Amino acid sequence: MDKIITTSWDDGHPLDFRLAELLHKYNLKATFYIPKHNPQNVVMGEHDVHLLSKTFEIGGHTLNHVNLTRLNGNALKEQIDGCYNWLTAVVGQKPVSFCPPFGAFNNTVLRAVSHAGFKTIRSTQLLSTSSQQLVAHTTLQMYKHTTLTYAKHLIKRARVNDLAFWLLSGPTCDLFKLVDFYLCDIDKNGGCFHLWGHSWEIEKFNLWVKLESLLQHLSQREGYHYVANAELAKR
Repeated sequence: MDKIITTSWDDGHPLDFRLAELLHKYNLKATFYIPKHNPQNVVMGEHDVHLLSKTFEIGGHTLNHVNLTRLNGNALKEQIDGCYNWLTAVVGQKPVSFCPPFGAFNNTVLRAVSHAGFKTIRSTQLLSTSSQQLVAHTTLQMYKHTTLTYAKHLIKRARVNDLAFWLLSGPTCDLFKLVDFYLCDIDKNGGCFHLWGHSWEIEKFNLWVKLESLLQHLSQREGYHYVANAELAKR
């Protein structure tokens, strides 16, 4: 009965280095999903991507941070294969993990990601502790979601069992209460607690103090394996 904690952080903003310092301080593993370019936000340069890869896993996030479900054929292949080849050159080793921007994927995208060579795919679906999925869902995002947002998120995806379980939490949207609620379940039944977010969003909504408290809360838990996303593919 594995008990796992992992984190992941999207978009490759230069503030990811502030995140990396906090993760290192509390000895937490992470995967940073970085595109080559992002028209919505600043992205760190290749030298910094290489530097970050010395301590943390770097995962694919396309070349240009595009919605992959709107592409097909060569355009889809260019974004995914191009990302795989770009990261291989920058980091010096083949990437394992991939996260589609905006959490947007379909079966065509999944096949293209697998064909490129990626071994695991992370979604943006929340309130999951399952470690037995083709696509790795997440538990919580470092963001101020409302109770209504969580409910709509689960209903839209017809995740009836996950909705019923989350309702047992109160239902609540308080991040710390949700952390304890899901960790309590993992303590009893095993599973994976997966925290994700964006450093630019943490800065925008002034969540750094709250994030550090949460990371400290997650650290040094007896019986837990702390892993990067790549290791989820091996379990």
